[in-house]
Amino acid sequence: MLATWHFHIEVSSKCTLQCPRCARQEVPDSLVNTELDLEFFKRNFTPEFIKNNVEKITFCGDDGDPIYAHDLIPVIEYIKSIKSVEFVIVTNGSHKKPSWWAELGQVLDSNDSVHFSVDGYDNDSNNLYRVNSDYDSIVDGIKTLRASSDCKIVWAAIAFKFNEKQLDSMKEFAQSIGVDRFQLTKSTKFGSVYPSYGTDDPLQPSVKYISSTHRFEREATAFTDKGTPDSVSQTNIQLFKQTTSHNGITPLCKIGNKGLYIDARGRLFPCCWVANRYNHNSDWQQLANNFDLHTKTLTTVLADTFWSAEFQTFKWQECQSKCKTSVVDEKYATSW
Repeated sequence: MLATWHFHIEVSSKCTLQCPRCARQEVPDSLVNTELDLEFFKRNFTPEFIKNNVEKITFCGDDGDPIYAHDLIPVIEYIKSIKSVEFVIVTNGSHKKPSWWAELGQVLDSNDSVHFSVDGYDNDSNNLYRVNSDYDSIVDGIKTLRASSDCKIVWAAIAFKFNEKQLDSMKEFAQSIGVDRFQLTKSTKFGSVYPSYGTDDPLQPSVKYISSTHRFEREATAFTDKGTPDSVSQTNIQLFKQTTSHNGITPLCKIGNKGLYIDARGRLFPCCWVANRYNHNSDWQQLANNFDLHTKTLTTVLADTFWSAEFQTFKWQECQSKCKTSVVDEKYATSW
């Protein structure tokens, strides 16, 4: 039984940035620029389904950025009109006017959070990875959102060679403009882990800033009471305790902290890891065409016998690496 309390949705696959280690740049041939509109959500996330299932929705994409979806704010308004669902928005934050951030702030509350993915300390440094970003508009967006909403604001930085000596000053600046938490991500997408990036990887930071697992690792610094680690859903904890391992796999898609993934084409995946358009996931790019929420409803797709039959083999590479029982402890299974 897939966990339906949390959905991770790529509401738009569009993005203004050209980050070199994003799937948009690494596998551009299969990219489809599109988005999900309000009618898509009304058809699949009916009032009955939301009331009976949904506690949290994370808007973040494998390819795109949610703030470039035309209907992002109306979708949030629609769902909140039915139930007080928690929203997490992960964005690079560039190129939006303060008036848009003020409008977004009006529909978000203290239960929600916006994660600004900012790796630099000025426009030039931020563009070393977040290519085509606009640092000034990001800062304006954070300030405007802080003035217009009680939502949690997170500055989410990835550690790179170019910023590792500036992290303290980045934290100080983030705190000064009203950010609640500074979150540092230790990534794996460097040459020492993936030889394709080269033995002299210009982006690779010191070893202490590289994740030691197959999944990213995070360190958080709270500036306010709202900046403390997010409380774990009781549903999440209960499902973690109930989920048993099978063939050495403890599937997070049955626990829910990662969220069932819907891509911008409207296809349901068990998680964003298998949805990534890299070659090792080619099987899932075909499988997901059977779970197209433009032609079938979400309720129908979730009831498909695939999930209780073939899926239970967990034979796919991402299942084998990300959800092996030896790594799925309580912290791993309750943190996003």
